Amino acid sequence: MLISPQLARETLADLTRDCGLPLDAGELIPGKGEFLDHGHVFMGDVAVRGYKDKGRWKYDDRDIRRAGQTLAGLAIEFTDVVEAQVPSRRYFDDRESFDDWSRADWRRTLNHWIYAAARRSRRREVGAAASDTNRTDDFDVFDPSVVDDFDTDVWGSRYEIGPHGLPGQLTYEDLVSFYGERTIAGTRALKLLTWSGRCWVLPRVYADMLDRWQERDRALAEQARICTGCQRRGSSSAWRTPTATGYVTLCPACSGEAFQAYRGHLHGVAYRSVRRTHRADDYLCRLCRGSRASIWDHCHEHGYVRGPVCASCNTFEGKGVAFLRRDGSVQHLLECSGCREARTLPHRFHLAVLLDHLKEVERHGRCRHRPHAYGSKYVHGVHHIAFYCDAHASTSKWTREVTVAEAADIVRAFVDSTLAGSSAE
Repeated sequence: MLISPQLARETLADLTRDCGLPLDAGELIPGKGEFLDHGHVFMGDVAVRGYKDKGRWKYDDRDIRRAGQTLAGLAIEFTDVVEAQVPSRRYFDDRESFDDWSRADWRRTLNHWIYAAARRSRRREVGAAASDTNRTDDFDVFDPSVVDDFDTDVWGSRYEIGPHGLPGQLTYEDLVSFYGERTIAGTRALKLLTWSGRCWVLPRVYADMLDRWQERDRALAEQARICTGCQRRGSSSAWRTPTATGYVTLCPACSGEAFQAYRGHLHGVAYRSVRRTHRADDYLCRLCRGSRASIWDHCHEHGYVRGPVCASCNTFEGKGVAFLRRDGSVQHLLECSGCREARTLPHRFHLAVLLDHLKEVERHGRCRHRPHAYGSKYVHGVHHIAFYCDAHASTSKWTREVTVAEAADIVRAFVDSTLAGSSAE
């Protein structure tokens, strides 16, 4: 029987009430993209598969009970311990690629927490001293040399291990304060980390369990890279695509064979009618053309369909100018017949187009460097854009005011240029 994440959490918490592990059953509540990597959530070294049912993620009640019974039977013996091998820079220096960083590695995670906590602790200490040094009635006055000295000090000394076994002046209490609620495999590892007087140790049973979790998580992630069509191996989760029942792995070639390309045949059709009569996941994503689409992208201002897109491209659409610079993105936005006829873009893109335009034309006097826009405010129909010049940062700050009408003209020119480029091709 499939059950909700909330019921799964309650069931697991009840089954492990007397367990010696510091479990966090709340890890069963899925976050965005939770099942993207390999479709499972780990509680300890037990993998619990997620199932998508009617658009919602659920768990099999039998999997939850199996996990609960397994974890409840794990006896933690605090007199039988092993060295945790933290803190150690080795777990940072050994990585060779992003994939190495993303692989399950519990010792690397613990080391990351420790060194990050040391930096936060030192930043708080030095920041407080800097505030006292720079206290003044004018809150805009601040001595930048204090910040420079602080950064140099933190990066230079945070790796020096003190007699208490932690870098810098970090205390165990501060470490727990900063990262005590973080989890590894659904467990709060810092609650079992103990200083022996010589090194940091963990119960052997717990360390062995984390080793098993690490191995199983990596095996599942590796299997999830394999295209289910041609058995080719992809990188990380690049080929993972959502379906009505969960994620599947399909390479671009197999996706192209399995799903049809969108030909723009719904141009000018209202989204409210399309969503009832056409399934977006019958098509390839119109933007990346390598993944199965999951939703109908549409213009919220005019209500017209643009085309089917995958979840990744739909998320990327919120990146402003970065999205606009992607090949085909502006043409995709103009699939809305309302935007195309008005020669405009949705209002949420106007500021991005305006800032990109101003950085091309604004200059500090005769300086040739592109300025940096570090702030903007919209007041009574006027955009107030604050700039400074990187080449003259200490002396060059100014504000450019642009009315809504002027911004609309800039957007219209941008659209016209895009349309002209498309017709020329």
